[in-house]
Amino acid sequence: MASSHRKPRSAGSRIAGIWVPADDGGNRSPGEVERKIDDLYRRADSAPGRRSAAKRTLKINSVREEPSSFTATPHDHYDQAQLMSRLTARRKAAVDAHVTERSATAGKRREATEGLQSTDETWSDLGTAKAAVQKKLSTARALLSQLAARRQLQESAALARQAVAFARAQVGKPYVWGAAGPGSYDCSGLAQAAWKAAGVTLPRATTAQANAGTTVPLDDAQPGDLVFFHADVSHVGVYVGDGMMIHAPKPGAYVREEPIHYGDASIIHGVVRPA
Repeated sequence: MASSHRKPRSAGSRIAGIWVPADDGGNRSPGEVERKIDDLYRRADSAPGRRSAAKRTLKINSVREEPSSFTATPHDHYDQAQLMSRLTARRKAAVDAHVTERSATAGKRREATEGLQSTDETWSDLGTAKAAVQKKLSTARALLSQLAARRQLQESAALARQAVAFARAQVGKPYVWGAAGPGSYDCSGLAQAAWKAAGVTLPRATTAQANAGTTVPLDDAQPGDLVFFHADVSHVGVYVGDGMMIHAPKPGAYVREEPIHYGDASIIHGVVRPA
């Protein structure tokens, strides 16, 4: 029989759910008995707590094992909420960044358009300013040319006055062929000496002197210009203004002042301005 295989329990009693062994017949000492009693009381005090903890454990286990519509723990829900929050924040940041980028791009386009307009206006202003500057430069160059020409005329006139003054000082000296002063002169010698006094070197022969300067019309002759005569350019005089000249006419004559048409106007070959 099944009961024959059970181990017989020792004698004793159950106090508050705790098995109390039967007395061992007084074989223990009083101290051992006292300690045993204290241990039994301690176990008795802790038994209700153990039963409550066991019940809570069973309840929790049953809740975990029950099918439920909530398949995640509160910690999982927290993690999911955190994840969704981060995803939402990232999506919002991406949208904000896109909007900001579009706004920045639009701003840059607007700035670029305004910059191009400003550049066009600047180039237009520069073009206008450049045209004005070029006009002023042209005017300045023209004035400088006029001043240079005027200065040249003034310098030439000053040199010419010196040449005329020297020639006039030689009036009365005899004509000597091949002479160039200071006591006597021939025509080309007088012209050469007069301009030498003004600091300008001229060739000795009349034909060479006719090419040593700028040819000017007879009507534009100025004091100091050289007037050449005859087709072979064999005579020259120093023009002093008002149709008059100083020259050494011929052998046996003296240096004198007389009209350029002393002979015939047809014999005038041309007028040259040495300086």
